[in-house]
Amino acid sequence: MKGILQKGRAPQTAWRLAVFSMAGLLLAIAAADLLGLGIIARVRTIAEQAVTVDVALEDRGDDFRVAVLDMRHYHRNIIFAGPSRRGLADFDTAHAVLLVQIDRLEEVVVDDPSLPSPQWLREQAQQYYDDFRPAIDLYATDPRAFTRASDDGLLQLAELSDAAREIDHLGEQRAAAALQSVERETSRAQWALLAMLGGLTLAGGAFIYLSIRNVREQQHTSAQLAGALKLKNDFIADASHELRTPLTVLRANAELARGLENDPELQAELLDEILQESDRMTGLVSDLLFLANSDAGSLPLQVDLVEIAPFLTELSDRAGTLARERGVTLRTALQARGLAEIDSARIEQAIMILVDNAGKYSPAESVVTLRSAIQGDEIVVEVQDRGMGVPPAELPHIFERFYRVDKARSRRQGGSGLGLAIAKSIVEAHGGRISAESVLGRGTTMRITLPRVRVAPSAVERRAQPAHS
Repeated sequence: MKGILQKGRAPQTAWRLAVFSMAGLLLAIAAADLLGLGIIARVRTIAEQAVTVDVALEDRGDDFRVAVLDMRHYHRNIIFAGPSRRGLADFDTAHAVLLVQIDRLEEVVVDDPSLPSPQWLREQAQQYYDDFRPAIDLYATDPRAFTRASDDGLLQLAELSDAAREIDHLGEQRAAAALQSVERETSRAQWALLAMLGGLTLAGGAFIYLSIRNVREQQHTSAQLAGALKLKNDFIADASHELRTPLTVLRANAELARGLENDPELQAELLDEILQESDRMTGLVSDLLFLANSDAGSLPLQVDLVEIAPFLTELSDRAGTLARERGVTLRTALQARGLAEIDSARIEQAIMILVDNAGKYSPAESVVTLRSAIQGDEIVVEVQDRGMGVPPAELPHIFERFYRVDKARSRRQGGSGLGLAIAKSIVEAHGGRISAESVLGRGTTMRITLPRVRVAPSAVERRAQPAHS
């Protein structure tokens, strides 16, 4: 009897184990799904926090700082040119805009005791206005009183500018911390899930695989979102700064030129600077539109079958002129022959960008080499300089937009950091590749590789024969 009971209990125990195993498997799957949902919710919360608060804090802090700079600009106009009806109107308008920017800033400012409060900013801005605005009337009658009030006002504006810089810096730190939190949360959830899945039975292998794949996809998506957010913020910030600089110069020079009717030479000099900055801004906008079209896959190309040898020979003459303008000598070693289906104007633009870039970063009176060769079914064009080279850590980034190895030098030479990105877009639109090699202290080699068109010799001969009427 006892043996029968034991035999009867064995299937019952196995059934229970099966039920418990399945229940454990289902619980593990449910826990994995809940963990995945938690990852998504956590990442979404952090991303929303970064976009709606942290990035907005940085952006509005920057706008507030610009408003303070405008206030100081009109303040100094009054100091140097004296009060006028237009100047006072601009001064009053700038103060009103400053108060509006403080109101906008108050919407996103976090409770941080290390930061000045919006109320303090508003009181400082109003105190500055209340002190300096009446003193403007003393400009002619009591110059000393006006000067004292002006100096005090500039100190107050400096305090507001420092506060704006602190707010902007905090926004950058919080945005970076939010992105790090995304990576930390996904990594933590992944390890927790792997530990849980390690205890599942072999029967749940398929579910384990699906769960891991789901988490990895979520982690990959989170990383892509974080990277895209960072790239977007960097691009907007760089483009804004690049456009804001010439706009500020245009505005300041126009204001000064308007009040210099009795000094035509200085007025002409300011107008020349306005034209130069306008050309620079036009070029920058054109480059941004070019890259936008490239990103959208709508880069217009007029592709023809082009003989490489004469094309590069003609291009080298113009490249030599550009090199001389940069204070260097262009040496050529053009050995490539054959045909390629290219937009010759666009490919010339890409090569000239490389030559111009090599000239910028080469020592005076040094040599820049333009060479070409055939490697299998590809045409290789290289531009080599003898400059200081690019650090290995920075070499992978030189084709990114607005990226500069030597930022200060590039800005002095008028570079926007878009040239190599444009060259990369052009080459890749032709199905080619662009790369760079560099050795510190010895120079850099930029390389363009394009597919070569193989045709029968008779076709080449027919192409070379002149047409008869």
